[in-house]
Amino acid sequence: MCGIFAYLSYYVEKDRRYVADTLLNGLSRLEYRGYDSSGFAFDGDTARDTIIIKQVGKVAALRALVDESDLDRNKTYTIQTSISHTRWATHGQPSPINAHPHRSDPTNEFTIVHNGIITNYKELRTLLGNKGYLFESETDTEIVAKLLKY
Repeated sequence: MCGIFAYLSYYVEKDRRYVADTLLNGLSRLEYRGYDSSGFAFDGDTARDTIIIKQVGKVAALRALVDESDLDRNKTYTIQTSISHTRWATHGQPSPINAHPHRSDPTNEFTIVHNGIITNYKELRTLLGNKGYLFESETDTEIVAKLLKY
């Protein structure tokens, strides 16, 4: 089973460092067996931006990637929403592109995480592919994001 952790704040000023640390600490507490990747999404610099960071391996590898990034950790939010996920693969090899969260489109209109298996994902992928949707991963979860967009 995968691990899902979310954090939001409403009219309480928080900086990006606090939000990222909260997500990483939450994921670390959920990490109790052989997860293959992890990732999170949170608000970007503008109301229309979403930042997605994903990494293969344990949550510690995601934390190291965040620590090494040029992310502005001092950016503050008055209202923010964020999601995170540790993956135990069911579809697609462990890779950053197959890690969650998955996005609806290249503009990151919305992002999702998912725990479970979509049994008819191949049929849905074919249907959406025939309608012009492009897929970035091998996962069943990305199907949900594209289907919701459709």
